[in-house]
Amino acid sequence: MPTYSLTLEYDGTDFAGWQIQPSVRTAMGVFDSALHAVTSESPALTAAGRTDSGAHAHGQVVGCTLERAWAPDALRNALNATLPADLAVRSVAIRHDGFHARRDAVERTYRYLVVCRDGRSPVMRRNAWTVRGPLDLDAMREAAANLVGTHDFAAFGSAPRVGGTTVRHVASVSVERNVLESGAAGETVLETVAITVCANAFLRGMMRSFTGALVKIGQGSAAPEWLGSLVDTATARDPSLSIAPARGLHQWSVSYEPAATDQELAA
Repeated sequence: MPTYSLTLEYDGTDFAGWQIQPSVRTAMGVFDSALHAVTSESPALTAAGRTDSGAHAHGQVVGCTLERAWAPDALRNALNATLPADLAVRSVAIRHDGFHARRDAVERTYRYLVVCRDGRSPVMRRNAWTVRGPLDLDAMREAAANLVGTHDFAAFGSAPRVGGTTVRHVASVSVERNVLESGAAGETVLETVAITVCANAFLRGMMRSFTGALVKIGQGSAAPEWLGSLVDTATARDPSLSIAPARGLHQWSVSYEPAATDQELAA
């Protein structure tokens, strides 16, 4: 009975999050139905994380054990022929017995995309948060430095399990601006700011709270020191924090320790 990991990409706009829920469309529910249609099996699924309703994934990892052995490319292709347009399997890997997509993950990366302009952005409306710009990236980076390291982030989110720890290790935070210009006039067509956080694990709402705070600082409504004052000092979510909308949140990647038995077919 081989164990597999499957790396999924999905547009979360029309999903009520990852986890199966009654009477609503979720990414897990759609994937589970496709897996059953292809394999005639209904295995237990593990996932690297639970994305919010409306949030997107580029590297959601799902683990399962099947009774029938599949070549990774054959399983990927069969699933992609069955899945809807807003969800796809990027790659399939054969994993060691007992592989668990969440417990075995050593690092997770989330990216939040912000569009800076005074008006609406119809093209980016499904996958970014439009804010009045420009943003002060130097101030945002100064503030973000306070998040790096092992800290209690209770001010920014809640533990997935009742009574669970709110301590997490943030390996890195980056704030980068990208500007696209028209070739003829040199006019800025699209200005985005990408906030990328790598951590061993995330609290519920943590990345969106980080983003809300950093944008507030970038707009000049708070000083970088304010963000530092929230780290290691709270026991519950801080009411002064605004939570960025889910549409700009992108689950980017999940890292695992290499294993000699793993075989991966990249898309």
